[in-house]
Amino acid sequence: MRWQQLSRDQEHDRILREYAALPFDSVMAMLERQFALLHNRSQILLTLCGIVITTTGFSGRFIASTNRWAEYTVILSIVFALLSASIVVWRVLHLHWLTAQLGEDRSAWLKRSLAYRDQKTRGYRVGIWLLLVSLFFYVVAITIMLLNPTSAAAIR
Repeated sequence: MRWQQLSRDQEHDRILREYAALPFDSVMAMLERQFALLHNRSQILLTLCGIVITTTGFSGRFIASTNRWAEYTVILSIVFALLSASIVVWRVLHLHWLTAQLGEDRSAWLKRSLAYRDQKTRGYRVGIWLLLVSLFFYVVAITIMLLNPTSAAAIR
């Protein structure tokens, strides 16, 4: 069975239908929970980026001194970690209040708010992919160092 997802329009219609009998602030509360989850996960992603950058600060020079390939892959790891963090900070953690969303009525407001949430979600996913690329290059750099033990021994 393949995982399926509602389109934004289907989700919009479903929310309006399911929350029709409830006060509209319950819709806002549901969206606020989704944004809070997205921001919490983004903070975890930023922590991982920080770990990659800090670890590279401690061991990067040692790894990079193995040979040119190790040097390039360590540098690429840092670059992709910084790109990941930048995307997450700018695209996900950048604030625009739900109450400030435009919309002539509840339906229009909800559509804009869902689009805003989806935009942040895409930024988060790009950040994840960039961090995974960063980790890949870091592991490649470590592998190069481990495959060249004589180069590492000469540095000590």
